[in-house]
Amino acid sequence: MNITPETYVKGRAPDVILELTNYMTGNPVLDAEIYILFEGKGKQDIQEHAGHAMPRPSTDNITGDEGLDFGDSPQVTMGIDLGMFKKLQPQQKAGTYGISYPLPDKGEYAFTIALKSLDGRTFAEPLVYGGRFVYKEASKARQYNMLFIMGIILFSGLAGAWILSKRKALNMSQGQKMNILDIPSVKRFLKSAWFQPVFQIPMLVFFIVIIAAGLFDIQMGDRNIATLLMWTVWWAGIIFTFVFFGRIWCMMCPYGALQDWIQRVFTFNKDFPKPVRNVWLSSFLFFGLTWWDSYSGIVNKPALTAYVLLGLFVAAVGVAVVFKGRSFCRYVCPIGGLIGIYSMFSPVELRNKCLDVCRRHKIRECIKGTEHSYPCPMFQTPMTLDRNNYCNFCSECIKSCSQDNIVIRFRSFAKDLWFAAKGYMDEAYLAMTLVGITIILTGEMVEPWHRWLDAVSALVLFKALGIVSHTSIEKITSLTALTIGSLLLPSLILAVAALIVRRITRPDPPLRFRETFVQFAYMFIPVGLSMHLAHNISHLFKEGPQIVPAVQRTLNEYAGLDLGEPDWSVTPLMGDESIFWLQMATFIVLNIFSLYAGYRIAVRYYNEKALKAFLPMAALAVILMIVNVFILGQPMSARHGH
Repeated sequence: MNITPETYVKGRAPDVILELTNYMTGNPVLDAEIYILFEGKGKQDIQEHAGHAMPRPSTDNITGDEGLDFGDSPQVTMGIDLGMFKKLQPQQKAGTYGISYPLPDKGEYAFTIALKSLDGRTFAEPLVYGGRFVYKEASKARQYNMLFIMGIILFSGLAGAWILSKRKALNMSQGQKMNILDIPSVKRFLKSAWFQPVFQIPMLVFFIVIIAAGLFDIQMGDRNIATLLMWTVWWAGIIFTFVFFGRIWCMMCPYGALQDWIQRVFTFNKDFPKPVRNVWLSSFLFFGLTWWDSYSGIVNKPALTAYVLLGLFVAAVGVAVVFKGRSFCRYVCPIGGLIGIYSMFSPVELRNKCLDVCRRHKIRECIKGTEHSYPCPMFQTPMTLDRNNYCNFCSECIKSCSQDNIVIRFRSFAKDLWFAAKGYMDEAYLAMTLVGITIILTGEMVEPWHRWLDAVSALVLFKALGIVSHTSIEKITSLTALTIGSLLLPSLILAVAALIVRRITRPDPPLRFRETFVQFAYMFIPVGLSMHLAHNISHLFKEGPQIVPAVQRTLNEYAGLDLGEPDWSVTPLMGDESIFWLQMATFIVLNIFSLYAGYRIAVRYYNEKALKAFLPMAALAVILMIVNVFILGQPMSARHGH
């Protein structure tokens, strides 16, 4: 049975279509007298028809063109009254019967089909089939998508017109980079005392709500706003802020805000230990959190999500009381290193306007702060700033600089990857670790993943070790793959590529092995970033709409509102095919950036040997991108949950 339209349209009676086929011959049934009755949910069990007990309907739903299979065992009834039924009429297509049947509203309906005669044979009592279906209102996802895209186009046009008008007002010549701080309204806002709090306070409330919901609300990951807001919306969406705006999230982060506020009251103001003034600690904490999630499923457990956030709050406060500035953000935060690495791709930068001005100016308020501003909480000096990794656009240096020597401007994407004066081993290792982590975690989303794990585990003599449980074997294999595939394998293959570069650029290769490894590691940042973006595109557009019924349920239960019964059968914002091609486009674009960054690094350090140095690294980047494409080209696992 099919209903057209499939979804409720107010004022329109849907067409009910039945197609009858002789299951023995496969021929259409050309002669049948068939009736149908719909009853809305509300009567007890939706079972009574004119005083006659009807068979309990199934719970199958009608979906698309597949229709319903009513089985081989119709109910034979006694004394059924067909007066309330509507008779279906033969349609143009042989064996098809239909009728326009008004349904008063959306909701759940029980239907009964009564077959009076078939192929010239009339039954003393009709054969009766029963079932039920939900007649839902059409999803507005398509309209929302169109409005979203139209809004982006409109916003882009208005933003472009505004920028052009400001360039004209500033009398800028063609090709001259625009300093956003030359716009008076923007500069006033950034120098305002409320610039950070206007973002920080709502974010603090947002995280408090997540923690409260995680601790006290329903402990179902797909129903609780804590897990949905944190891992499906916030984590999936925040990756895009790193790409376009650098570390701007750190400016509004509630953990950073607490550190700022606490230190204005009390702190021992000690220097963070020198051996860990890098991203090693942050990187291993991020891997540890990822490993723990892979083991225990943090993203599906509201209470565990809340405890993780509370633990980070305790750690941030503890570090703020003991150490200077935002030491927690710079050296400890599990996503701090990741944010810094990905921020190198951002097209927005804060720099000094003129280096000579900084050199001549001896007071250096940007470092010491003033009575109207604080020292840079991330321990950056605008005079030497040449990369985005640790600038969070807090605007303290803008407030401090008496020489008006700070600029915020747009530049090409990914410029830091080849332009920064120096590379660092901790960042290089993290860049390669992120390549491995994103591949393994995305692999867990696809259907063949369990077959792959079984093939790998078959090579290990688990039974000889006394491990016989398939679940235990798979978990051990998965966590081992995550560890080796993240911490060891990516860096190992880059080291091999670095050795090849050293060998083919003899005699006298410009860079030592360590330097080759470090400098070229930055070209692989777009490789990891591409998979990170593609992975989260799927979560954001497919699972993101679940937040609507979750918020609806929460407001109904805790705010005393009556927003109706939540509809958990949400429609994704994008179909699988659209998401797939958006992911592929992401891979193509970022692969170009990866190769271009590698080319610029090779030219910078190898001069006439640049092509020889570039080719092994380019081959590795392409191979890793092919792995990315292969993984996401597999069918998604129906068991996967974020």
